[in-house]
Amino acid sequence: MARSSPMDKHTLVKHLRTTFGEVVAVTGDGTNDAPALHEADIGLAMGIAGTEVAKESADVIIMDDNFSTIVTVAKWGRSVYINIQKFVQFQLIVNVVAFFCSNNVVALLVNFASACWTGSTPLTAVQLLWVNMIMDTLGAPGTCN
Repeated sequence: MARSSPMDKHTLVKHLRTTFGEVVAVTGDGTNDAPALHEADIGLAMGIAGTEVAKESADVIIMDDNFSTIVTVAKWGRSVYINIQKFVQFQLIVNVVAFFCSNNVVALLVNFASACWTGSTPLTAVQLLWVNMIMDTLGAPGTCN
């Protein structure tokens, strides 16, 4: 849509967002791209060749004017997002297991039965703290790719 009018670009972006519910990113460098950059979910303006109007309307300014930078940033962003999901899932699992091993009625019965038969509980408070510390510091980086 390089030679389209600013209103046509704006209409296309608005239509994609409202009718189809798509997330729309627009790149631009000129004054005529400003309405579409502003309407888009993510407006990307060129830093070197871009006009001030385009830069002010955009959400992100690409400093090197290289489109491959956008691809690299998208890959990194997806990787970070996936790693955060894995980390949160890992933390939930570890903490839920620790909770059920220490605070649940069933866990108390298991601890009590174990104490009666063997003379000691399966996990003491210090052991739970140690497991949580180890899982937080050493286990969490293992979830990253």
